[in-house]
Amino acid sequence: MSCNCQCEELKELLEVMRRIEDKLDKAGLSVLADVDLSSTLTSFIRLLTEPKVIDLVDKLTKILNMLSLINPSALVTLTYSLNCMSKSLNNAEILNAPEVSFNDLLKELSKPEYSKALGVVLIMLRNIANCIGEDIHAKGGSV
Repeated sequence: MSCNCQCEELKELLEVMRRIEDKLDKAGLSVLADVDLSSTLTSFIRLLTEPKVIDLVDKLTKILNMLSLINPSALVTLTYSLNCMSKSLNNAEILNAPEVSFNDLLKELSKPEYSKALGVVLIMLRNIANCIGEDIHAKGGSV
């Protein structure tokens, strides 16, 4: 099933819906007696019952259900963090990064400019560990 075919069917479906809306706006309830509306509704129902359309609606429903599980504040934080990481990766310093020992890393991580980022990482790690632990206990496993 091609995407182009689905797009055409959706365009046709939207066009039918627009025609129905136009007729209802112009004629009000008297449009229900219109013979042309009957054929339009038949076409609309036929389009809605197409297996491709039903499959598309099913997929969209699943996507919307998955999106509803996302905590909005987590999404904002993730977006902001990815934006910050993206900016840092465009930096020329990355190409000439120094070699760092474990002691150098500990010294760097103790600097105040890293404290906020480290706090975020630690909170995320703790929450992920708690979530994994709850999931394992809920499924009857052991940690």
